[in-house]
Amino acid sequence: MNERVVIKSEDIVGVIQRTLNEVDTRLVEHGIRVALLVSGMLKVDGGFTEKERQDICILSVLHDIGAYKTEEIDRLVQFETHDVWEHSIYGYLFLRYLSPLDEWAEGVLYHHVPYEKIPYTREEIKKTAQMINLADRLEIFSRSARSEMSSKQMWEAAEEYLRKRPKGQFSEEILQCFFDAQKQYAVFDRLKEENIDFHEVFPKVRLTKEERVKYLKMMTYAIDFRSQHTVTHTITTTNISEYCARYMGVPEDRIEYIRYGAMLHDLGKIGIPVEILEYPGKLSAQAMNIMRTHVDITEKILNGAAAEDVTRIALRHHEKIDGSGYPKGLTGKDMTLDEEIVAVSDIVSALIGTRSYKSAFSKERTVKIIEKMAEEGKLNPQIVSVMKEHFDEIIDKVADSCAPILQNYYGIQSEYRRLLVKFL
Repeated sequence: MNERVVIKSEDIVGVIQRTLNEVDTRLVEHGIRVALLVSGMLKVDGGFTEKERQDICILSVLHDIGAYKTEEIDRLVQFETHDVWEHSIYGYLFLRYLSPLDEWAEGVLYHHVPYEKIPYTREEIKKTAQMINLADRLEIFSRSARSEMSSKQMWEAAEEYLRKRPKGQFSEEILQCFFDAQKQYAVFDRLKEENIDFHEVFPKVRLTKEERVKYLKMMTYAIDFRSQHTVTHTITTTNISEYCARYMGVPEDRIEYIRYGAMLHDLGKIGIPVEILEYPGKLSAQAMNIMRTHVDITEKILNGAAAEDVTRIALRHHEKIDGSGYPKGLTGKDMTLDEEIVAVSDIVSALIGTRSYKSAFSKERTVKIIEKMAEEGKLNPQIVSVMKEHFDEIIDKVADSCAPILQNYYGIQSEYRRLLVKFL
């Protein structure tokens, strides 16, 4: 039996890039250029497998991901910066606990630390941190030079810059590795190019199904850079959708697509201003129009990368069977049962969830609301009936399933504070 592919390996980095670009375009573009330099050093070093080189290159793209949360982006695009621990720590924790790159995440923690001050760790981590550190500094250094200098002049300026670095900032091995990478592959010269695609850096990405799914999950957690509440809502909606589908007898292969469609349904909220996402009350008509664009942003991010059924589920969670939903005003004849299950589950998740301006609605109040919507012709009455009949079982199962996920997620916050005290 052929595997139902949720997303192809070669599309993962594009989805990551488009997601994070909704927050700020600068860091991913910087990350891809850093990955270009790192890839050259990895080839020269020769001590890493192809899989390790691939993972370290993706890590290099994401080395500043903690800045999206800690609001250090403006400082990081400056040539020299001294306050580096906040984004390094958060990025390390995010990648360690919420990505397939846990084995290499420590390289992000130390990617601004001089070689002689990196604490005891695996030699591969030291090399990774040093490669990213060197590539990061040179990419920032090259920005003003690449529009004003020839390739030869730019390289001469880079050589002089490296010679003037304080002793112990970079290991001699990594410095030589970079010089050899420039000699063999002219990696530094390529920084003059306007646009560099990750697939030029690493032409053939190969990921297991588990890794691909983990990267998709990582992007749902990235919504935390905008709204912690949205992450909790997404996790809850995903689980409600899955258990409701099971009670309705939906086949397992379709449940898998329901799960991933629900997981991605609010991905576009990463592009919505936080003051709208976290507004403590009813949104104005203008703000609501902006909020509704999150579906369009999700479509832009996915850009055909995910399986068609998964994408349709993600994009149709606000449609109503009477045509009163958005963004396309579809009716029941246009929608599948799977899409309608996620639409109902999204509403239930929002009602039973807490916000700064509302407490969780009771079972009775939640059921009454969705029953009324079914009576009005907005929601599928069959789904609402199953939700009502199995409400307690579904919510109990959801609580059990979500508890370890949310504990892991919230644990990052406490460990972040602990590490800040340790390193600052």
